[in-house]
Amino acid sequence: MKKDQNNRDSAIIIPFPGLKDRYYEKGLSSLESHQFQEAVDLLKQAYQMDSTDPQISAAYLAALYENGDYEDSKQMAEKLLKSGVGSFYDVLDIYLMILIQLNDYKQVVSTLKPLFEENEIPPEKAEHFLQLLQLSEKAAANQVMGNSPNMVDDIPLIHQKQSTQDQLIGLGMLKDKNIHPYLDSLIDMLSAEKVHPFIKTAILTLLKENKIDQSMLVEKFDKKETFNPKAIPSVEEFTFFQLVKNQMESQLRDHNPVLLEQILDMIKRHSYCLYPFEWEPNNPSVWTVAYRAMGHELYGENWNPKKLAEFYDVEEEELRATFAFIVKLEEISSTIV
Repeated sequence: MKKDQNNRDSAIIIPFPGLKDRYYEKGLSSLESHQFQEAVDLLKQAYQMDSTDPQISAAYLAALYENGDYEDSKQMAEKLLKSGVGSFYDVLDIYLMILIQLNDYKQVVSTLKPLFEENEIPPEKAEHFLQLLQLSEKAAANQVMGNSPNMVDDIPLIHQKQSTQDQLIGLGMLKDKNIHPYLDSLIDMLSAEKVHPFIKTAILTLLKENKIDQSMLVEKFDKKETFNPKAIPSVEEFTFFQLVKNQMESQLRDHNPVLLEQILDMIKRHSYCLYPFEWEPNNPSVWTVAYRAMGHELYGENWNPKKLAEFYDVEEEELRATFAFIVKLEEISSTIV
C-alpha cells in the first residue's frame, strides 16, 4: 500500500453510533444546569456532525448566547436564518437579543423593519418585535446624536407592563446611558408586586453603578425594606453568601468538584434573586445542608431529611423549610437565566 493511501485511510474518522446524540443530550443537560462553556463544547461537537439538525443548531446557538460568546452566536444565528434550519422566528428572537447585547441597534432596525412592512411577523410575536423596533430606533438615534444626556425618549425603555424579557432588554439599553430620565420608573418597579426579583436586582445594580444616593422601597418574597443603592454592598460582598459558599467548597471541593460547580452556580443565582435582603434562617449551615439535599435531587438520589439534619447537626424543621424555599428560588431563577 502506498504511503499517501495510508495517510488518507488514517484520516478517515468513523464516529461511534449514537455519538452525535450523546453529545447533544449531554450538551443540553449542561445548558439546563447552566454549565454554559461545557454546553458550548459538547454541542459544538454535535453540530459539527450534523449542522442540519434543527434541535442541535438551536441548542448550540442558545449555549453560545448564554456563554456570552456574542460574536460567535451572531454569526451562528445569521447562518441559521439564511439556511432556514430551525424555527425562523425563534432564531430571530435570539439574534435580536445578541444584537442588543452588542449595541448594534441599527441592525435590529434594518432586520425588523422589512418584516413589518411586508406583514411577515406572526401575530403572537408582533407586540414584542414592535417594541424592540421602537426602542432600537430610539437607541440608534441616540448613538447618532452622541448619546446626548439631555435627550428623553417619549417611550420609556423599561416599565412594569413589559415582559420580563423586554425589561431585561431595556435595562441592557440603559447601560452607559443617562438613567436619570428613567429613575422614577425604575424606583417604582422595585416595589411592584409583578416585577421579577431578578429584574429588581438588575435595577438595584444599575442604580448602584450610577451611584444613586437616595432611599427607596424594595419588595421581594413578602419582605419590604428601604435601601440606598449607593450604600448597600454588591451581591458578591454579602457575608452570608460567602459563608455558605465557603462551607460548600470545603465539603465538595475534593470529592465532587462537578457537583460543587453546579451548586455554586445555583447559590449565585439564588443570591441574585434575594438581593439585597439577608437570607433566613440566618444559620449558614442550614442553607449549606439544604443545598447538599438539592445536589441529591439533581442526581436523582434518595435522601432523608431527618438523617441529613442529624448528620450535620441542624434542625430538621429548618432544613425542610429552607429546602422548600430553595426549590422555589430555583423555579423562579431558572425561568429567566
